[in-house]
Amino acid sequence: MKLWKKILIIVLILCAILTICIVRKFIIIANLVNEAKEYANKTNYISVVESLQNGTVNILKSYNKDGNYLTTMRIYGKDIQEERGITRYKKDSEEIGIIQSGQEKIAILDGSVLGEVSVVNIFSTLNSTMSKLQFAVMSKITTDNYDNIECYLIELDNWKMWVEKDTGLIVRDINGGIVAERFYEFDVVKDEDIIKPDISDCKIQE
Repeated sequence: MKLWKKILIIVLILCAILTICIVRKFIIIANLVNEAKEYANKTNYISVVESLQNGTVNILKSYNKDGNYLTTMRIYGKDIQEERGITRYKKDSEEIGIIQSGQEKIAILDGSVLGEVSVVNIFSTLNSTMSKLQFAVMSKITTDNYDNIECYLIELDNWKMWVEKDTGLIVRDINGGIVAERFYEFDVVKDEDIIKPDISDCKIQE
């Protein structure tokens, strides 16, 4: 067999292997997106996100029910001696935001100015076939077990995601220097869990 034929065979084998790998990743991504649809529009859930960056820990906990929510974020670190955090509250048409730094607390009666409340973090909203294919080509996907949860470990540039196989929910991710762990409970929030925060000791900013 001539040398060029051997080279051609090797190239064809490598192309076949590459195609199989891409197809495998495409199928995984499509399945995760499909699984995540069940949770994408959930309106009753508790979301907890614990993130670490440069020695600073942020703990966010959010109770959500039918568009109403109570969300708290607390910031901790070895150089932070005082309590710091943000509270977001919405019930029907009333929205309140509280910013705390030590003993100083400011209540904002139009809490919407603090931005959107946290949502369920699903793997992806890749809806088109082309977007799934591009993601499959650019990413690396392996299997991993995180905190006794069967996951796919998806790596894209400097972003690593541990995605639960059965739900499409991201349970852990590392993005640059930020490490975040995420926990969820669904269909457990009651109206009494969303309590209006006390602003009697706050400075009021309308």
